Amino acid sequence: MSHARHFERERPNFPGSVQARYGVLVGTVKDGVLQGGKSPHYEIWVAAGEQNFRVAVNVQSVDGSEVLAHFDPKYVTSSPALDIAALAGGPPGFSQRETGPDGNGIDYLRANLFDITTMQPVPDLGGNVSLGNLLDAQIERAKADNRAVAIVFGNEFRDGGTQSRDQTFGFTPEQGLHDIHMMQGNAGSFERDNTTHGDGALFIRFTGGETVALFIRFATQGTESDDQGNPTAIDR
Repeated sequence: MSHARHFERERPNFPGSVQARYGVLVGTVKDGVLQGGKSPHYEIWVAAGEQNFRVAVNVQSVDGSEVLAHFDPKYVTSSPALDIAALAGGPPGFSQRETGPDGNGIDYLRANLFDITTMQPVPDLGGNVSLGNLLDAQIERAKADNRAVAIVFGNEFRDGGTQSRDQTFGFTPEQGLHDIHMMQGNAGSFERDNTTHGDGALFIRFTGGETVALFIRFATQGTESDDQGNPTAIDR
């Protein structure tokens, strides 16, 4: 597959003064909506204490073929790198995490979180069911469960102004998480994004502990990388 076309990753509706900090957001789901355009995203409103965040999740590339996903409605992991129960029971809000070889973020290729070979093209995930529809169902379920907790790994964005209004949900200030996908194995113009222990993912933990997980990567990303996240082999 060609690695020249990366414009499917254009980030929609982000403020001009973006400050990238990687970390994990813990909060409750308030709403969700699919935003169209040439790089469709599913936007999720997450409330954490007195703060509000918009989470932007890639659901389709420009040609509907280059986003891959692993969606697990009953996710369980024994990886020491990810303690869903502890995060869900901890304080709400955004917590920064370190990336790189000694980082404490999640890593698709090193942490044994799931089998990366099971990732399927979007929107073909689950046959004729789109990823947007799957997320719609889980967001509505989370809104109806007052003990449901969203746990999101990604890069923070925010406008420097305290009065900036979010373009999707209308809260202030405009802030949230993007890059809810693998952040390594890139070649070409996105190589500068490469890191290890800095991947993005979405989890929703419901009453009783049942957890929905979503992992996303681009087909142009290799599934082997060095300690800096640079590809050592590219899938073709």
